[in-house]
Amino acid sequence: MLNKGQIKLIQTAVRAAGLRTKMFDGRYRLLLSHYLAPNARPVKSCKQLDNTQLDDLLAICESHGWRMPGKEDDFYRRKIAAKCYVASFAQQAAIKYLAGDLGWDDCQLSGFVKRMTRGEMDNIAGLDPRQAYAVTEALKAILGREAGKKYNNLRQIQDDLETARDGTNQM
Repeated sequence: MLNKGQIKLIQTAVRAAGLRTKMFDGRYRLLLSHYLAPNARPVKSCKQLDNTQLDDLLAICESHGWRMPGKEDDFYRRKIAAKCYVASFAQQAAIKYLAGDLGWDDCQLSGFVKRMTRGEMDNIAGLDPRQAYAVTEALKAILGREAGKKYNNLRQIQDDLETARDGTNQM
């Protein structure tokens, strides 16, 4: 929930960016409708926005020419860009390999990722680094429980699986 100062900032920014005029606020209403309230319905008023949505709206205003006094010209755009990041290719590959070691197919992995992210995400391509780390650690723990061992890193899992395949050490 935004405070009065934030609401005033939105109104000033939207007018300065030309998204809302005295006679026409259709563009502003259309822009608001792209944000979702906590009840998963489109926002109808800026009072329903959260802080992340506020930053995003102000970044849009910056791209239309509005500037926050005392800040760089692209302050909000950089702030939003810094929040939008996904897990590295190495993290995604590690998750795929661990799921493969468990014998899981894509559907099982998708369901596991959905459970781990509380329904936010159902594929590994959209995970952020923090979520990917949590999924990797959970998969390592599952593998460890199945093998009766505790793994500290992916190399230990790989070495253990290679020795099991060679027949020198049965899990």
